[in-house]
Amino acid sequence: MWAAGAVGVNLEDGLGPAARHAAKIAAVKAAVPGLFVNARTDTYWAGDGDEKDTLRRLDAYQEAGADGVFVPGVSDPERVAALVRHTGVPLNVLYSPAGPSLARLADLGVRRVSLGSLLYRRALGAALDAVADIAAGRVPGGTTPSYADVRALEHSVSASRSANSTG
Repeated sequence: MWAAGAVGVNLEDGLGPAARHAAKIAAVKAAVPGLFVNARTDTYWAGDGDEKDTLRRLDAYQEAGADGVFVPGVSDPERVAALVRHTGVPLNVLYSPAGPSLARLADLGVRRVSLGSLLYRRALGAALDAVADIAAGRVPGGTTPSYADVRALEHSVSASRSANSTG
Protein backbone atom coordinates (compact mmCIF):
# COMPACT_ATOMS: atom_id res chain seq x y z
CA MET A 1 0.00 0.00 0.00
CA TRP A 2 2.55 2.57 1.16
CA ALA A 3 4.94 1.56 -1.63
CA ALA A 4 2.12 2.04 -4.14
CA GLY A 5 1.58 5.62 -2.97
CA ALA A 6 -1.25 5.28 -0.46
CA VAL A 7 -1.13 7.99 2.19
CA GLY A 8 -3.92 6.79 4.44
CA VAL A 9 -6.23 3.94 5.36
CA ASN A 10 -9.52 3.43 7.13
CA LEU A 11 -9.38 0.62 9.68
CA GLU A 12 -12.88 -0.50 10.73
CA ASP A 13 -13.65 -2.17 14.04
CA GLY A 14 -16.93 -3.79 12.94
CA LEU A 15 -17.82 -3.73 16.66
CA GLY A 16 -15.24 -6.40 17.38
CA PRO A 17 -13.12 -6.17 20.52
CA ALA A 18 -11.71 -2.65 20.91
CA ALA A 19 -8.39 -3.98 22.27
CA ARG A 20 -7.86 -6.12 19.16
CA HIS A 21 -8.62 -3.17 16.88
CA ALA A 22 -6.27 -0.93 18.88
CA ALA A 23 -3.54 -3.56 18.48
CA LYS A 24 -4.07 -3.52 14.69
CA ILE A 25 -3.79 0.27 14.67
CA ALA A 26 -0.59 0.15 16.72
CA ALA A 27 0.89 -2.52 14.44
CA VAL A 28 0.13 -0.52 11.29
CA LYS A 29 1.58 2.68 12.79
CA ALA A 30 4.71 0.80 13.91
CA ALA A 31 5.18 -0.68 10.44
CA VAL A 32 4.37 2.50 8.48
CA PRO A 33 4.60 5.53 10.78
CA GLY A 34 3.84 8.03 8.00
CA LEU A 35 0.59 6.38 6.96
CA PHE A 36 -2.54 8.27 8.10
CA VAL A 37 -4.71 5.81 10.03
CA ASN A 38 -8.37 6.76 10.29
CA ALA A 39 -9.83 4.44 12.95
CA ARG A 40 -13.51 3.71 12.43
CA THR A 41 -15.92 2.54 15.07
CA ASP A 42 -19.32 1.21 14.13
CA THR A 43 -21.05 1.97 17.43
CA TYR A 44 -23.60 4.22 15.68
CA TRP A 45 -23.60 2.57 12.27
CA ALA A 46 -24.08 -1.06 13.31
CA GLY A 47 -24.53 -0.79 17.07
CA ASP A 48 -26.84 1.00 19.43
CA GLY A 49 -24.99 4.32 19.55
CA ASP A 50 -23.85 3.76 23.12
CA GLU A 51 -21.95 6.94 23.95
CA LYS A 52 -19.76 5.40 26.65
CA ASP A 53 -18.72 2.55 24.34
CA THR A 54 -18.02 5.02 21.53
CA LEU A 55 -15.81 7.19 23.75
CA ARG A 56 -14.01 4.14 25.18
CA ARG A 57 -13.24 2.89 21.69
CA LEU A 58 -12.12 6.30 20.41
CA ASP A 59 -9.81 6.68 23.41
CA ALA A 60 -8.25 3.26 22.81
CA TYR A 61 -7.76 3.96 19.11
CA GLN A 62 -6.17 7.35 19.72
CA GLU A 63 -3.86 5.85 22.36
CA ALA A 64 -2.86 3.21 19.81
CA GLY A 65 -1.76 5.95 17.40
CA ALA A 66 -4.78 6.66 15.19
CA ASP A 67 -4.36 9.93 13.30
CA GLY A 68 -8.12 10.40 12.91
CA VAL A 69 -11.32 8.74 14.06
CA PHE A 70 -14.44 7.93 12.04
CA VAL A 71 -17.89 7.52 13.58
CA PRO A 72 -20.35 6.80 10.76
CA GLY A 73 -24.01 7.03 11.68
CA VAL A 74 -23.74 9.79 14.26
CA SER A 75 -25.76 12.78 13.06
CA ASP A 76 -27.18 14.52 16.12
CA PRO A 77 -25.38 17.90 16.27
CA GLU A 78 -24.92 17.79 20.05
CA ARG A 79 -23.40 14.31 19.92
CA VAL A 80 -21.17 15.29 17.01
CA ALA A 81 -19.94 18.36 18.91
CA ALA A 82 -19.32 16.26 22.02
CA LEU A 83 -17.22 13.81 19.99
CA VAL A 84 -15.20 16.68 18.52
CA ARG A 85 -14.54 18.03 22.02
CA HIS A 86 -13.58 14.59 23.29
CA THR A 87 -11.12 13.63 20.57
CA GLY A 88 -7.62 14.93 20.13
CA VAL A 89 -7.52 13.97 16.46
CA PRO A 90 -9.73 14.94 13.49
CA LEU A 91 -13.27 13.56 13.60
CA ASN A 92 -14.70 12.01 10.43
CA VAL A 93 -18.46 11.45 10.05
CA LEU A 94 -20.69 10.04 7.35
CA TYR A 95 -22.81 12.64 5.57
CA SER A 96 -26.55 12.03 5.72
CA PRO A 97 -29.10 14.01 3.68
CA ALA A 98 -31.29 13.93 6.80
CA GLY A 99 -28.47 15.18 9.04
CA PRO A 100 -26.59 18.45 9.42
CA SER A 101 -25.37 20.24 6.29
CA LEU A 102 -21.72 20.19 5.33
CA ALA A 103 -21.36 23.78 6.60
CA ARG A 104 -22.99 22.86 9.92
CA LEU A 105 -20.70 19.84 10.33
CA ALA A 106 -17.70 22.12 9.74
CA ASP A 107 -19.07 24.57 12.32
CA LEU A 108 -19.33 21.68 14.79
CA GLY A 109 -15.64 20.92 14.24
CA VAL A 110 -15.86 17.89 11.96
CA ARG A 111 -12.69 17.72 9.88
CA ARG A 112 -13.58 15.01 7.35
CA VAL A 113 -16.91 14.01 5.84
CA SER A 114 -17.40 10.77 3.95
CA LEU A 115 -20.15 10.08 1.46
CA GLY A 116 -20.08 6.30 1.75
CA SER A 117 -22.51 4.79 -0.73
CA LEU A 118 -24.56 7.99 -1.15
CA LEU A 119 -23.38 8.76 -4.69
CA TYR A 120 -23.94 5.16 -5.80
CA ARG A 121 -27.42 5.10 -4.25
CA ARG A 122 -28.30 8.45 -5.84
CA ALA A 123 -27.13 7.19 -9.25
CA LEU A 124 -29.14 4.00 -8.79
CA GLY A 125 -32.21 6.06 -7.84
CA ALA A 126 -31.77 8.21 -10.96
CA ALA A 127 -31.49 5.08 -13.12
CA LEU A 128 -34.67 3.64 -11.62
CA ASP A 129 -36.49 6.96 -12.10
CA ALA A 130 -35.36 7.09 -15.75
CA VAL A 131 -36.58 3.54 -16.39
CA ALA A 132 -39.95 4.35 -14.77
CA ASP A 133 -40.26 7.55 -16.85
CA ILE A 134 -39.42 5.74 -20.11
CA ALA A 135 -41.80 2.87 -19.31
CA ALA A 136 -44.57 5.41 -18.65
CA GLY A 137 -43.88 7.21 -21.94
CA ARG A 138 -42.28 10.26 -20.32
CA VAL A 139 -38.96 11.88 -21.08
CA PRO A 140 -36.64 11.15 -18.16
CA GLY A 141 -36.25 14.10 -15.82
CA GLY A 142 -33.13 15.30 -14.09
CA THR A 143 -29.75 16.08 -15.55
CA THR A 144 -28.47 13.89 -18.36
CA PRO A 145 -24.96 14.82 -19.47
CA SER A 146 -24.32 14.55 -23.20
CA TYR A 147 -21.69 12.17 -24.52
CA ALA A 148 -19.54 15.23 -25.27
CA ASP A 149 -19.90 16.34 -21.63
CA VAL A 150 -18.80 12.91 -20.42
CA ARG A 151 -15.82 12.87 -22.80
CA ALA A 152 -14.81 16.35 -21.65
CA LEU A 153 -14.97 15.22 -18.03
CA GLU A 154 -12.89 12.13 -18.83
CA HIS A 155 -10.32 14.36 -20.57
CA SER A 156 -10.27 16.77 -17.62
CA VAL A 157 -9.71 13.96 -15.11
CA SER A 158 -7.02 12.38 -17.29
CA ALA A 159 -5.21 15.71 -17.71
CA SER A 160 -5.40 16.33 -13.96
CA ARG A 161 -3.90 12.91 -13.21
CA SER A 162 -1.09 13.50 -15.69
CA ALA A 163 -0.29 16.89 -14.15
CA ASN A 164 -0.29 15.44 -10.64
CA SER A 165 2.00 12.55 -11.56
CA THR A 166 4.61 14.74 -13.23
CA GLY A 167 4.59 17.73 -10.92
